[in-house]
This record gives sequence, C-alpha cells and structure tokens, in this order.
Amino acid sequence: ARKIATKPVFMSSMVQCPIIAAAFDPKEKILVLTANGLSLKPQKEVLLSSCGFDVEDDRFLIYGCQDLPGFDAVEKGLAVPIDVVQPAIVKMTMDILQTHKSRKNKIAGILLECTELPPYADALRASTGLPVWDCITAADFYVSGFKDNPRYGINDWQAEWDQEQAEYHFGENLVEKDREQILNQEQAKPKAKAKAKAKSKAHAYKLKKLVKQQAPTLGVLRLDYNYPPAAGDIDCPGSYEYEVLFRCVPGLTFEMAQAGMMTYAVQQRFVAAIKWLEAKGVCGITGDCGFMMAFQPLARDVASVPVFMSAMMQSPMVSVSFDKYDKILILTANSDTLKPQKETLLSHCGFDVDDDRFVIEGCQDVQGFDAVAKGQKVHVEAVTPGIVELAQRHIDKCPDIRAIILECTELPPYADALRMATGLPVWDAITCADFFISARKDNPRFGLNQWQNDWDGVVEEYKLGNNLSDLEKSEAKFVC
Repeated sequence: ARKIATKPVFMSSMVQCPIIAAAFDPKEKILVLTANGLSLKPQKEVLLSSCGFDVEDDRFLIYGCQDLPGFDAVEKGLAVPIDVVQPAIVKMTMDILQTHKSRKNKIAGILLECTELPPYADALRASTGLPVWDCITAADFYVSGFKDNPRYGINDWQAEWDQEQAEYHFGENLVEKDREQILNQEQAKPKAKAKAKAKSKAHAYKLKKLVKQQAPTLGVLRLDYNYPPAAGDIDCPGSYEYEVLFRCVPGLTFEMAQAGMMTYAVQQRFVAAIKWLEAKGVCGITGDCGFMMAFQPLARDVASVPVFMSAMMQSPMVSVSFDKYDKILILTANSDTLKPQKETLLSHCGFDVDDDRFVIEGCQDVQGFDAVAKGQKVHVEAVTPGIVELAQRHIDKCPDIRAIILECTELPPYADALRMATGLPVWDAITCADFFISARKDNPRFGLNQWQNDWDGVVEEYKLGNNLSDLEKSEAKFVC
C-alpha cells in the first residue's frame, strides 16, 4: 500500500507503538489489548519492519479479549453487545493493572490494537486514569497533518466539513464487476438503515454514578528565556484547544539546553518543575525548545505521564506511513541544530539525522526569521512567504518529498500556509501535543460519555515567572 500511495498509509493502530514507547521510561510497560492474544505473533516480522513494534519486547504486555462474555460476536461477525462487553473489558484491564503495580513493572499506557475496540476507550480512560490510544487516535493524527488549524495561521483556505457522515453499506464504492468478486455476497446486499438503540438502564445507572474527572491539561516546561510568542507558538496559550499550564525552570537557559547539559542546581529545579506540573494534574509534559530533547531521559524517569520534549518524536510515526524511498522535509530554526542531538534523537525518537530519507533545512536565512535567534517578536505575516518559498524550492528539487515536520517550536504558525501551498501533510509541536492529549480526552462521538468535565475554553495569559515562588524567581535570569 505504501508503494502505491502518495498519502500516509496506516493499516494498524500499532504504528503508534514507537512514539508511545518513547514517551515513557523504558522500565514502564504498555498494555496492548487485541481481539485474540495470539493474533499478533504471526505478524511479528511485518509489525517489526512496518511499525517498529517487536512482539517479543517485554515492554509490551499483550492480552486478548477473546474469552470475555459477548466479545465472541467479533469473530462471528455479529453485532457486539457493548453494554455486556464494556464492563468485562474494564474489569479485565483493572485486574491486569493490579498485577503490575510496582514501579519497575508499572503499566503506563494502553493501546487498543483491534479495530473493534475503540468503543471501550473512554471507559478505560475513565476507569484507569491512563492514556488510551486506538485506531481512531492514529487516524486523527494523520488527518491532523492535512487539516486547517482554526486557532492560528492562515484561515479560509480549506472548506469546512459539514459534520455529515454519509451512510456506508458493505460493497459500496465498487463497480459492478468488482462487486461480483465479493466473497460474502449476503453482507453485500442492501440493508435497511439500522435504528439507534437506547442505552440500557443498567448502563445509564453506571453513568450517573461516575464522578466527573478533570478535563485534560498539558504541561509545558519553559526555558528561563523571555520572548513574545506568536499565535501557534508552543508558548502561546491560545495555540491549544485544551487547558495548558506553564512552568519556567529557573537557570535553564537556551545555551544550556543547546549544550544538552544542566548544572546540578538547574537539574534539581527541572525535576521540581515536572513534579509540580504532575501535582497540578497535567496528563502530558512537553518543552518549549526542541533542544530539551536531550533531557527526555531524565524527564521520563521522573514523570508518570507521557513526556514529549520535541516534535521529532513524531518522525517514526510519520516515516512508517510512507514508502522507504519517500522523503520527509524537516524544517528547523537552524540547519545545524539537529546534528549535536544525533545520539539523543536516534536512541529516544528512532530518528537518524544521517538518514537520507529526511531532508533537513534551516530557516535561519529566511527574511525576518532572524528575530527568533534574537529573542524578538516575529512578524509571522511577513515571514510566511519566505518559509513557503523555502519549502517549495526543496519540493521542486526533490519531488519524492511526501510530508513536512516542523522541528522548531516557533514554526507552527506557518503550518497552515505550508499545507495550503504544498498540499502535503505538516506536523509540528502542536500536533505532537494534540496526539498525546487525545489519549486522555473524552471522545464525544462514541463510547462512554459524561465522565470528564468539558474545557471551559478560557485561555489564561501567562507571564514568565508565573507559578514560581519568590525564591525561585530570584534564581531565574529573565523573570521580571
């Protein structure tokens, strides 16, 4: 499929494995739920080469749902009684978590491999408090690369979806000759539209008993460095469609992050900042500078929630969806910035700086973008044409470029312009944060509802130094 297609191809939710694993401490486990516990074994080679997932890696605990009451309907091709299966899946998962409570054996996240398991994702999120990924979060991630971001960047370049889903019946969208080749002709016969069924009283009762949980919040570690962030920048609260909480690390300067080394005192403050964010209830932690990827191992060791210090965490998930001969353009603030991070990016993101599949280009010579290096306000509208022209020049030179990743945390404001001009998917620090938050977020389209409070949509302004004590402020360089 990847050899034929020019768009991303993702045939399994397992393509998410590398990015999920990279976000947690290597000692922590990922629970993989599948229709049948033995179903992944025969796919070992394909999963390893196409998803970067090793069936025999003991970090991944694989459990099948085949013995749960009602779930045998999946194998029989019958309607699954969700009200029966849902409590059984939740109970099985809670029992598994009970047997993996120690720090060295702890389960940190859940991945639903089977395409018929997403209806239970919200119930698992509500019951376990863990992030849950499935084939829908995977699809949402890939579609986000093409989608207009209404919160920033250029607008009115993409028609809005009318929110109407066309009904699909098995065998549709095939010409008559192809329809004749369908093996299951009985299922291909036109059927009357199914009527929605009301939820059972027992299920409704369980919903009433739920105590609503906090809406998901992102935690952002900030450098001790002040600048005016543009809309779309990772440091702009308005860049997100969920709550965000910022915490500056006193003494952690840009130069220190660039060197990839902290003093002992700054390291202690870095750890304290992570613990503070977790105590406030964040469900994922990122940083406001790609150089913080050097501190990913330390952050993962301290945190119990997913940690994603760089947009480059997305590179394996992006590259695995294209043919091995297709190329991915990576735009960064400076073309030399990724080289010093080579070992960290390779060991913690699965990204090889020297892999010729990745075309790395810096934006340092784009007119007006030098404001980033100077810590000044960037005039996005003036810089946008130069960013687009830079990308288009590389695409013209290398027609095999199929996607763009924006490594620098100040580049997301240009993502929409790049999508419109090139027609290619574009991922950045915001799509990375969205991916991880989606695993803790109620999906209103299906599954359990009313288990999580809605975000009030209010964006709180942040000033560098907020959320610090007077002593911590005195240790900072740029806090006023």
